[in-house]
Amino acid sequence: MGDQTEVIVTSDASGLLWNICIWDSRTGTALMTYKGGGVPAPNSVCFLGNDYVLAGEKSRPLIHAWPVNSQETLQQQLGRIVCPGCVTALAISPTNRYCVAGINEKLYIWEVASGRLMAVATRHYRTITCIRFTDDGSHFASAGHDGMVLVWPLAYLISQHTSELLVQSEAGQADPRYIFSDHSLPVGDLFIGHGGMRGRLLSVSGDRTCKIYDLASGVLLLSIVFDSALCTVTMDPTETHVFIGAVSGAIHHFKLLNPPRTRDYHPSKEEIGDTFVGHSKAVTCLSTSLDGIRLLSGSSDETVILWDIQSKLRIRTIQHKGPVTNAFFSLLPRQVFSDSFKPSILLQGFKKSLELNGDELYTVVIMNKEKQEDEDCLDISEANLSDTVDQKSSLEDEILTLKKINHDLYKFAVEKVLHR
Repeated sequence: MGDQTEVIVTSDASGLLWNICIWDSRTGTALMTYKGGGVPAPNSVCFLGNDYVLAGEKSRPLIHAWPVNSQETLQQQLGRIVCPGCVTALAISPTNRYCVAGINEKLYIWEVASGRLMAVATRHYRTITCIRFTDDGSHFASAGHDGMVLVWPLAYLISQHTSELLVQSEAGQADPRYIFSDHSLPVGDLFIGHGGMRGRLLSVSGDRTCKIYDLASGVLLLSIVFDSALCTVTMDPTETHVFIGAVSGAIHHFKLLNPPRTRDYHPSKEEIGDTFVGHSKAVTCLSTSLDGIRLLSGSSDETVILWDIQSKLRIRTIQHKGPVTNAFFSLLPRQVFSDSFKPSILLQGFKKSLELNGDELYTVVIMNKEKQEDEDCLDISEANLSDTVDQKSSLEDEILTLKKINHDLYKFAVEKVLHR
């Protein structure tokens, strides 16, 4: 099987047979299964280059890592990366250098090679549901149950001057590049087209709308209103066809070849009738093949269906044991069938605290004005202040000890590398 074979990656909410499975998209045969990592959360399964499969566990604060050629997680501590909370969304940058996780309403950004926590940003005030990178890796978008879609500049968040951002956050200098708050209900999914920040951003929500934004200008181009709540969205490689999954089980097909002249558009009965019919419950995942011929859909009815886009006929149905939480097309990693594992990417255990300038610990917190006003009303007693001082002193002593240990480990590693 060639390196460029396109495969299907799925997971379901049961975890009875496996946690993640790779399927041959041509025959529907299971090629590789990954076990022992708990049930993956929606929008939390991704590849780290051609070396690892990562998934955030739904019920525990863990990110699991599997070598692509092994059914079991890494035997080392790296196989179970402990997080500050349960992961609700996970994404890897296109360069494989950074990992971004949504943990409740916060965004955590780690450097993969060192495990260093680069930034913690809070701008959502409810659980984050989806994270998507632009194809050039310069920005990523996050969406959540608060109905907001935020576009973040990655380089700005991971800057070494994050301590200055903390001080200046009240002036708005640490805000996302764009804040889209056009949805009135939770946002279920995002899709970002080609072209980096010159591409288009699509979002769908329970408010029955699919919104299309221009990332270059931050302008809402089109709002398409349907007759049922929407869960997921994707586009074909040419970005002329939009596929939208609904709670009803229908997959709507909307063409952008002749876009409407008005910003708010209600499709006609003929356009609403242009759907893929086959799921009996909510469509949770959508993905198109690289050739733009096939569409993949996963649903709460425990099935994954492969469709022919032109005829809207089923090609294949893959039965699962529970509601499908992740389903997407991907190129087959080169090492899946290799007997020996030789990773080209260094994966380290992720740290829980943000260390800057070698001296202090910071967390970048960007809060809504309403939430900030509520917290300003809280009273802090003198006893609490005293406890805080004692805790800070204890943490400083622990930090000094850890720094010495890290320095000794670094010195030992350098000696080994230079003298082998």
